[in-house]
Amino acid sequence: MNDRPRYLFHAHAVGLSGRITHPFEELIDVQAASALPPFGGLSSNRKRTYSLRGLLSHRGAHSKATGSYNREADANETLATATVQGFNLCDTVMAEDITARITSIHTVGGEHQISPQGSAFFKLRIAGRDIELEENVDLYHELDTLEKLRDHYRNNKKDFRTTFTRHTFAAPDAELPENKRRYFPWFRCKDTGELPEYDGGFTIVPLFIVKNPSAPGFEVDGNVIYVENFGRIVLGELIISGSQRRLTMLHVDLGSPTKGQVSVAAAEGNGTDTNPP
Repeated sequence: MNDRPRYLFHAHAVGLSGRITHPFEELIDVQAASALPPFGGLSSNRKRTYSLRGLLSHRGAHSKATGSYNREADANETLATATVQGFNLCDTVMAEDITARITSIHTVGGEHQISPQGSAFFKLRIAGRDIELEENVDLYHELDTLEKLRDHYRNNKKDFRTTFTRHTFAAPDAELPENKRRYFPWFRCKDTGELPEYDGGFTIVPLFIVKNPSAPGFEVDGNVIYVENFGRIVLGELIISGSQRRLTMLHVDLGSPTKGQVSVAAAEGNGTDTNPP
């Protein structure tokens, strides 16, 4: 008889989703979606070449979600990954590959170790510019538990609090136009010495920071780019809680002349140990 504690797996990944509201109305079916049942297993999906009226296209999207018990490590492990290839949005946002990858390792009785290692952009171009990124993938791979994250912030280990404040505009004197503040949940957050978190015990961080300078019609703030007469592009938003991490690699709020929203390469992974407290 198997006397291991019951474990409820949770992982899902999505290649592409969105909605266009102008100049026409069209809901984009969720593409290449994979999801795990509570008892784990393997789910995979693939979407071949896609084109939407010359506005949006890709050469292929695929995803995978897995969950299983690793006997040697005495751990429950999940993986969620999604990749979109040859992405093109209005000839303004283009990338050869966009990959979101979340792995979770939960040793029996231990804390979740959840990592975004493997998440990446390859040949990302926006408004005719090759986008240079400061990657925080290794940083949040190292800080793979919420307690590590809180400790690094509290004690400013490796200047983490300084980096967090710079990337999220959390300083009391931070400057951002009002129409951009919704993209930075910790804007001007009061510094209490503790990691900024919502009541549910989760925080939001940028996994990438844009290094390109701002220019007329091309405004850069952290992981957000505003392109005039196009919209706002948000790169690598990572949501972290004690037992879960959710990553959206690319989200676009289209403004004009095309309006709508598009999200590309999203993944989530975690699980729940059902041991009684």
